[in-house]
Amino acid sequence: MGKTWAIKYVTYRLWERANAIERSGFTTLMARSRRNCTTSQTILSIGGLDNSTISNEYKCYIDWLEDMMRVLDKKAMANLMTTLWNSWNNRNNFIFKGKKDEAQVIWDKARTLSQEFRICNLINDPLLSTNPVVKRWEKPLKGFVKINFVASICDNRVGYGVIARDEERFVLGGGRGFKEVPISVEEAECYAFEESIKLTCKLNINTDVIFEMDNACLVNKVKNQRTNFTIIGAQIKESTKSFANFKLADLVWTSWSCNLVADLICKKMCAEAGTWLFDMDYPLDIHDVVICDAF
Repeated sequence: MGKTWAIKYVTYRLWERANAIERSGFTTLMARSRRNCTTSQTILSIGGLDNSTISNEYKCYIDWLEDMMRVLDKKAMANLMTTLWNSWNNRNNFIFKGKKDEAQVIWDKARTLSQEFRICNLINDPLLSTNPVVKRWEKPLKGFVKINFVASICDNRVGYGVIARDEERFVLGGGRGFKEVPISVEEAECYAFEESIKLTCKLNINTDVIFEMDNACLVNKVKNQRTNFTIIGAQIKESTKSFANFKLADLVWTSWSCNLVADLICKKMCAEAGTWLFDMDYPLDIHDVVICDAF
């Protein structure tokens, strides 16, 4: 993994160095150094690059890299960067350690490294799935009520949307609200958290409750409130005191795709700028999203 980041770093440095040279006026010198370096030419020739891509005249070093991107595909360009990294590393070893490898050795190292990356990619699962699964709202455990809420900021107006559902996916109530005040996103999320607790109490829900939102920052602040001595931290501590109104209460994170109903209620607030509290009687458009979200 260290080599992976090293290659990314060298790739960044290649572009950075090319831009710096272009700004300083030494573009001709850099282009000549690439063309006159016999080791680099030999390495690239071993890799199968023809003479036209190696010996062409370029005013700027970055122009050569751009031309290579037009000639090579994505995988070949990645292999080229690996080769350039090995060449760069060989140059540093010669300067600082007095050791220098032959062109064929440098090429073999680059080829082996690229092959190792390719094998690793074939064996290990990717970080992101190639077949993404659309997540939906998940019903809570038996005896729990799940409260989903979101916040939004629009034209110096902060608002929130809340929806409460039980283990059988039945909507117990919800609501929305807003206030005209310019605040930060962090403060808006904290405000929505406070109002969701108040709204849950108004709905006479006092059993086991799970509050769910898609802002990981606020969730982490609630989890670590004992070590949070900021103004937001003080507000969070004050809000969580209301957890005493429930048998059990907690705040957890969920993805945005699991929070669609609360998001819709919040969007309606932005459009209508109104405060609204409902129980089991709610508009049809919200009902349709509830059905699609739950099944």
